[in-house]
Amino acid sequence: MPCADHLPPVDLSRVSATSILSGEHRVILQVLDVVAKLAALALRDQRIPSEHANQALEVLTKFADHCHHGKEETVLFPVLEAIQPGFGPVQVMRAEHVEGRAFIRAMTEAVAAGDAGLYASAANGYVNLLRQHIHKEDDILFRLAGQMLTPAQDAEILDGYRRIEHDDMGDGTHERLLGIADTLATAYGVPRASDSPQIMNLLTAICGCKDD
Repeated sequence: MPCADHLPPVDLSRVSATSILSGEHRVILQVLDVVAKLAALALRDQRIPSEHANQALEVLTKFADHCHHGKEETVLFPVLEAIQPGFGPVQVMRAEHVEGRAFIRAMTEAVAAGDAGLYASAANGYVNLLRQHIHKEDDILFRLAGQMLTPAQDAEILDGYRRIEHDDMGDGTHERLLGIADTLATAYGVPRASDSPQIMNLLTAICGCKDD
């Protein structure tokens, strides 16, 4: 198998097992930009903007971790590991998901305690981790996955994504979380992923939000 540097990037113009996740990355990066601004405010004012911090944490917990990472860990990764047992990139991504959850717990505890310093430290750690994590997935793992998956496997994975969004998260949850992400982005002057029709098509391809 060729190295990822010699493979085409994820095609965001079509719905696939990898393009759905890459589209979701754009929303996660949007929220990470907001969290970085919240951390800076917490350090400057020695006070956490708790309402917005909690909203960001809800998106990170339910959308980024439960929904997005859930799709990877329970649907995409097992298929890739069945194709190539011990597939190294998947093992690295799983470990980073665990590390990210520890940062989310630390942020949650800091908000509850009103500890601005702890919040800023955990928030910045999470932002740095997830930005690098997303870069590795988009530029290495997903490009390799695109070469590994057959059309039938890709379709099966998309069905698994649908089960997570509808059965696990519940109808309307995906749309609500995207709305919170966009409200935060507007409040903090961060570009919104949903303003791109191409990305919005990927964000709504599974949940059917655009049909509501």
